[in-house]
Amino acid sequence: MAEVSNANNSNNSNNSNNVSAGKGVKGGYIFSAPVGTTLPAKVIKNKSELDPAFKCLGFISEDGYVESVSEDSNDTVDMNGDLMDSSNSNRVESAQLTFAEIKAETLMRQYGDGNVTDKGGLITVKHNSDSHPTFAYVLLLLLKNGRAWTKVVPRGQSSELDDLTIASSELCQRALTMKYLTDGDGNTCYDYIESTETAAS
Repeated sequence: MAEVSNANNSNNSNNSNNVSAGKGVKGGYIFSAPVGTTLPAKVIKNKSELDPAFKCLGFISEDGYVESVSEDSNDTVDMNGDLMDSSNSNRVESAQLTFAEIKAETLMRQYGDGNVTDKGGLITVKHNSDSHPTFAYVLLLLLKNGRAWTKVVPRGQSSELDDLTIASSELCQRALTMKYLTDGDGNTCYDYIESTETAAS
């Protein structure tokens, strides 16, 4: 990205263009592939730019994609009880989402790819303890004014499934909690967001 000039005071004030809700790109916004698949390292505006190994997982429910970070802190105090230092430990980043579509690809993310088959017009799902698959994930997102945002999770491991309610008034799916595992560089997630303050190089 281009360098920001110190003489450019337009970046040193409030800007409503930086305030935005987020939504998925129409036609497909969450994709997954086996770990080790080539990952994007920039903003992706079209799914055709992804490695062909990435498969679309379909709609996410209206609850959206909820990303969380949990950290434990270790506080050190002096003899007076005053805080001298605080360090973080046990950092866990995760996301919760509900796949709206019932198909083999989404079921594999919930129950393990070895537990789901789709053959001869029949999907078979086995429920057992071997149901915590790890995949790479990419989300294609949009902010206000068409500003693109690509979220990349190199290693997302399915860790927990919420209750399944089968009723005419409920979405027939269960929420999935996915934990972000660290990659070879020690990172759990990458966000690539088009800037409103620097020009693309």
